Amino acid sequence: MNKQQAFEKLHLIGQDHLLQHYDEWSEHQQNAILKQIERLQIPVFREQQQLLTPSPHSPIRLLDPVSDSAFFGMDKRKEKGKNAIKQGLVGALLIAGGQGSRLKFNGPKGCYPVSLIKKKSLFQLFAEKTLAAGIEAGRPLPLAVMTSPLNHEETVSFFESYDFFGLEPSQVSFFSQELLPLLDEEGNLVLDPMGRIAEGPDGNGSCLRRFFDSGIWNSWYEAGIRLVNTVLVDNPLADPFDAELVGHHLDQNADVAIKCTTRKDAEEKVGLIVKHNGHIEVVEYTEIPEDARNKRDQNGKLLYNLANLSLFSFSMDFIKLTAHKDLPLHRTRKEAPTIKDPSPEAPNLWKFETFIFDVLRYATTIKTLIYPRDICFSPLKNGVGQNSLETVQQDLLKRDREVFEQVTGSPPTEKPFELSQQFYYPTDELTAQWENKPFPDLSYIE
Repeated sequence: MNKQQAFEKLHLIGQDHLLQHYDEWSEHQQNAILKQIERLQIPVFREQQQLLTPSPHSPIRLLDPVSDSAFFGMDKRKEKGKNAIKQGLVGALLIAGGQGSRLKFNGPKGCYPVSLIKKKSLFQLFAEKTLAAGIEAGRPLPLAVMTSPLNHEETVSFFESYDFFGLEPSQVSFFSQELLPLLDEEGNLVLDPMGRIAEGPDGNGSCLRRFFDSGIWNSWYEAGIRLVNTVLVDNPLADPFDAELVGHHLDQNADVAIKCTTRKDAEEKVGLIVKHNGHIEVVEYTEIPEDARNKRDQNGKLLYNLANLSLFSFSMDFIKLTAHKDLPLHRTRKEAPTIKDPSPEAPNLWKFETFIFDVLRYATTIKTLIYPRDICFSPLKNGVGQNSLETVQQDLLKRDREVFEQVTGSPPTEKPFELSQQFYYPTDELTAQWENKPFPDLSYIE
């Protein structure tokens, strides 16, 4: 795209202001913004603007609670899942397109050091979970990592620099989501401090399409994989190879199995898993009507009590079916630097995303499995307070204590420590080695 074509395209959508200082920029800056303008999708941009226009008549949607969930803790279901993993039927997809900006961390969020003693990064924890699950299964297990254009090269380099944390490079595949422009309060495009159009990742809803289009789906399917577990990189308690979830998915012959927990309180910032016209769906927390958020049943408990954790098991056939289905955009406020305000102290732009849970509308059979929160959900979202490094490390330590006692039969001491991920996927040999052993005088237990 040349300069004249770019001006014409922006004029068509009323965004001429972006190129006011074009002739003052370096050739590199000019080429960068021309490429951005070339891939700007006008229909999507107009859909973004439309989302900022208040709708005078929002339709009233009748929601029902999900009342037919299964509960975590069935050994038979877990054994079925373990056998499926051993047979090579399961792969894991790690969604990791975000940056660590909210944590005041310069780099991919997955590079953030999170473990209590070893300061392992989120990426290292998930790689080691995959490695340990593979040792338990007796075979290498595949891991796909979704990045974004903002962090793809840095993420791949991070894995390479640490020798893939013990995994074989052939086990790990990378693919990238795309970007969408950020808009200001008036619905206009803005420039970032580098003189480029301010953009952000287009949301985790694109992961199945990009996974399919990357060719990874095809190679996995040819290798015999039939189920894919998806986890978010900022939840270090997530299990990429959850045998019980896999077993439940297979038992129910479902398109999708959802791993969820009960809501902590009415103000918790999680989506609600509900039914609408008899079909399971998720309502994003920013879009939950106030009456639905607080509604109680006859016993005073939250009526819509299931929290979405973005932990899913998808059948490969379902991924193929939905890979190119349309998903709606969602909007949220974001704190992002602009050429006029390089260091905003409050959300200043609108970000637009698709969400993975919206693929549920295309599923025929969806089953939910309820887990205790403290074994599967501790998101790292904030620098301080709730969902911060402090609370995440507390939750990791609590879980390590529980797992050590489950494997050894011995209670741990009160001092801080960290477990190797192999304790979470114990082989018969590891169990025999550690059975009835007292807690060692170590801060890191290999």
